[in-house]
Amino acid sequence: LHVLASGSRGNAALLIFSDSERLVMIDAGLSPRRTRLALASLGYSHHAVTDVLLTHGDGDHLHASWARAMPSWSFTAHIRESHHQRALRAGLPPDRIRCFSKPFKLGDAVTVDTAIAPHDSHGTSAFIIEHGGASLGWATDLGRFSSEVETLFQTRSLHALAIESNYDRDMQARSGRPQFLIDRITSGHGHLSNEEALEAALLLESESPLHDIVLLHRSADCNCTDRMRRLWNDRAPHLASRVIIAEQTVACPPIRITPAGCPT
Repeated sequence: LHVLASGSRGNAALLIFSDSERLVMIDAGLSPRRTRLALASLGYSHHAVTDVLLTHGDGDHLHASWARAMPSWSFTAHIRESHHQRALRAGLPPDRIRCFSKPFKLGDAVTVDTAIAPHDSHGTSAFIIEHGGASLGWATDLGRFSSEVETLFQTRSLHALAIESNYDRDMQARSGRPQFLIDRITSGHGHLSNEEALEAALLLESESPLHDIVLLHRSADCNCTDRMRRLWNDRAPHLASRVIIAEQTVACPPIRITPAGCPT
């Protein structure tokens, strides 16, 4: 797993699988040019990307420039059936879109299961991506860790979790933002707080060990890495060393996700 960027100005991650020809992106919130440069820095041509899993159609997860750029790329965009019209309005070619409403496969070796999570009016897709016995849970832009997402993640023994940790509650309250915006973010249909992300990880960890935890979509205005680290050190010191905080402008170090018992 390479998280290329995560935040309110663009989200994209890359999954590279052993023994599979699939090269999969999660979200396409960076411009095609920046995505191409990020791939080149990892030694990949942009033609190598076979699939993009879209959590939803907001501009920081589906950059507006893809409508013009897709003809020069080769991937298929996978999006929840209820988000199909949003993808069409964003200009994605209809023949390059595949809709899902239940688990599906990418090639012969990669399995994707999904659930809808609360976010604004249309929700967002949480994913479990499995390959070779290794399992990654992915959930970002969710207003709360809902029963649907909890149930999805509890059906598997997750080896890695990537979850939104958008805001610090105190910083949000003191931000000076308009009250309607604060209400939207904290309503249970906006974004996940640091505390909610930690509580979700603790719940999942109690059932099967998480080798890696990636915190996504940190607010530049209402969160900071020091507060995030302090929270995990205080509340979950046994997990703190496994936490990676994704950034907006710098790609995360690569994370090797392996089945239980194998070193990461």
